[in-house]
Amino acid sequence: MKRLLFVAISVFLLAGCPSMLPQQPPVPVEPVTPTEPVEPPKPIEPPIEVVPTPPKITRINWSAVVTPLIREMAVTDDLEAGKLIVIDNVKNNSGGNIQAVNATNTIIESVNSISALQTVPYTQMMSARKALGLSGEDRLGLRSAAIGLARHLKADYILFSTVDGKKDNRVISMQLMSVSSGEILWNGRNKIE
Repeated sequence: MKRLLFVAISVFLLAGCPSMLPQQPPVPVEPVTPTEPVEPPKPIEPPIEVVPTPPKITRINWSAVVTPLIREMAVTDDLEAGKLIVIDNVKNNSGGNIQAVNATNTIIESVNSISALQTVPYTQMMSARKALGLSGEDRLGLRSAAIGLARHLKADYILFSTVDGKKDNRVISMQLMSVSSGEILWNGRNKIE
């Protein structure tokens, strides 16, 4: 029994040891004197990058460039009045911005006003391109694709236009091709100013 009593007392004694912490004197509290408010630091702004100005787009008077060529093409001996012509989108090989859509539209307007040929309507051209799996913006780069489209549209002629050269020395070249034979009936060049 002595042993049991000794174990019980030692258990009570050991259980009470952790609860006895050494007493520390209280920390003196110093009164805080108000100071002027400090502004928070401003965030560091990233350096401002200068955005380069885009290249200046020069306006090209496509009517002045294209009209003489269409007049020259209109007097070609091999052309028959009233026949259908497909106007291919102008291809830009110059490396600069030439507003190719404006050039193509001007060619179509010039052919309609000067020549006795009839251009294929835009809606008919787009539906034929869709039927052949071509997007509206695709230029008919391969002559075989262009002739295939012209045959699908039952056109008699196709007109290709290409812009070559550098900024100050650009030239537009046009070729009129017969759809049935693939023969080049007319070609012409004019300087773009």
